[in-house]
Amino acid sequence: MNIGRMLSIAKKNLRSLKHDRRTVAFIIIVPLLIMTIFGYTFGGEIENVSVNIVNLDQGINGTYLSEQIVEEMSKRNTLSIRETQDGADDRAVEESTHLVEKGEIWAVIVFDENFSRDLQLGLTADQTGVGGSQGRIYLYLDRSNPNIGAAVLTEAQRALQTVFLIDFGIEQPVVIAQSAIYGENAEFIDFFAPGVMGLAAMMVTFMLSIISFVQERRNATLDRLVSSPATEGEIVGGYALAFGIVGLLQSCVILVTAVLLFQIQIVGNPLLVLLIIFLLGIGTQGLGFMLSSVAKTEFQAIQFMPLILFPSILLAGVFWPIEAIPEVLRGVSYFIPLTYAVEGCRSVMIRGWEAGDVMPEILILIAFAAAMLMLSTMALKRRG
Repeated sequence: MNIGRMLSIAKKNLRSLKHDRRTVAFIIIVPLLIMTIFGYTFGGEIENVSVNIVNLDQGINGTYLSEQIVEEMSKRNTLSIRETQDGADDRAVEESTHLVEKGEIWAVIVFDENFSRDLQLGLTADQTGVGGSQGRIYLYLDRSNPNIGAAVLTEAQRALQTVFLIDFGIEQPVVIAQSAIYGENAEFIDFFAPGVMGLAAMMVTFMLSIISFVQERRNATLDRLVSSPATEGEIVGGYALAFGIVGLLQSCVILVTAVLLFQIQIVGNPLLVLLIIFLLGIGTQGLGFMLSSVAKTEFQAIQFMPLILFPSILLAGVFWPIEAIPEVLRGVSYFIPLTYAVEGCRSVMIRGWEAGDVMPEILILIAFAAAMLMLSTMALKRRG
């Protein structure tokens, strides 16, 4: 082996990088971006989970033990608590659970009217809390996201244990009666599968589209299409339909595999899930086409992939809830189309929502697809 020749070849390759500013930026910026996102994301805890408190507690001798528990819950950022006004009744419970059904909040915590009385009588009869009455808290929960469901339950238990250990020196004498509005039997795989479906469709569609467009431009295939009677819009639409179908077929494979091998639950209409994935695939294809217009080689096209895929993987709620993403990055999640595809698929598959319920997500994906196709058509016209 000739060390001199090997060093000359290495020098030549490094010199070529010096003239490619985009590649130099890619080498420096992308690892920095990925490490920053990973560090912030994995360091986050679930925060600001929307919860309604319906406090029916009538108290005893001017003492309201329920208020002490609510105050303890409010000391941390895990729950974003909204309490009902004075005079809460059973109608407030119904209205709050309806908000859970609509997906506006995650849980309702209800203290019954005899909460303080039952606890005080039990503690008076036996200061150890053994053999006395037990208070009861009712928890109405959306468990379509197991991580959030567990966080709400854990925070309620922590507050109860803190109050009674500090004030009475006893273990928690309260029963938490849980009722799942959605996802009663949901497991992590049920939460995970919709995210993987959307992510897989997005990754494959984006990678295929951006690389194939560059190849076809280099091979003059795209130029021949532009010079044909087909309009730029028809060309972009044809590509979008093809890659959208590719993403759709891939999602079908994932969906069938998940059902047969892992017995994931699909409460809603699977066709609605596939429609959401199809819209995401069309929009992602348009994004790939648009970015390919500024890439001269396949190598330059590949450089766009981590810039698009890594934020989507980490910030779109695929592997953990958006509530667990640090607040400094959480706003970015709502600009990522995959976020709405994942949320829509989960709502259909776990909550059993229909088209009208996930219409906001569908409309956002339609707007994303339309914008990307329009920009791709404009890019193709400029090339023409």
